[in-house]
Amino acid sequence: MNIALVADSHLSDRAPESVANWHAAARSVAALEPDLTIHLGDITLDGENRPDEIPFAAEHIRSWPTPMRCVFGNHDMGTGSGEEPLSATALQQCIASIGPDHWHMSVRGWTLLGLNAQLLGSGTAEEMLQHAWLQAIASHLTSEDRVALFLHRPVRRPQHDTGMPIGRYVPDQASRWLLEGPLRRSLHVVLSGHTHQALDFVAAGVRHIWVPSASFVIADALQERVGQKTVGLGWLSLSPGALGYFQVTPPGSRTHELTELAIYREWLATAVHGA
Repeated sequence: MNIALVADSHLSDRAPESVANWHAAARSVAALEPDLTIHLGDITLDGENRPDEIPFAAEHIRSWPTPMRCVFGNHDMGTGSGEEPLSATALQQCIASIGPDHWHMSVRGWTLLGLNAQLLGSGTAEEMLQHAWLQAIASHLTSEDRVALFLHRPVRRPQHDTGMPIGRYVPDQASRWLLEGPLRRSLHVVLSGHTHQALDFVAAGVRHIWVPSASFVIADALQERVGQKTVGLGWLSLSPGALGYFQVTPPGSRTHELTELAIYREWLATAVHGA
């Protein structure tokens, strides 16, 4: 099974640069013909504070050339672990317009798990329900099963990252539970967005892949460089017992830098720097 991976599209009619890159990505995916696309969150520019951006993004998802599954990011619904307010209203609007915030699929010897990272550490009823859902799925897994986990924020900090803030990662307690809890025997790969950087590393037997942003990069002066700062898509190939991954630069896409966006000053005033 071939899966295209999109992250941090930041769709909005206020961000024509992001929309143009989305269309370039859609043309590339149409030509490559994967079986599925998974969006790793920050679908909108700032849907948490601008709810009109959620149906705008949903309309673009409906015109995407393949079926698409999504997880949500901080710019879609906030974050429940202390960095910014969690918006239950935005979450429900995202679910109503785009689809469920957590899901699972079984394909070619793999279990694909989509998780709402924004709930982790929130202590909300929604987090407890997601926790119970994941435990129920994990109870049926064995050491022979292979799990691919998809969520917005990275689960593990790479060893060479000493400067990126805590808010870039899943909170420590939730991270330990995901990596060392009921998924431990089956988890093979974690795929995330959020950082606007590309990185691929293995830690404690689990592969961690950061998918680059589809929309823009962030200058080193604003964000420490940990991985590769590039605009693009991810391409994941799954077969029984094997996984392949590479990056795709869609023809016609442009590597916009955050401060060059027309919306930058307004967006900076209302959104969190974490991107």
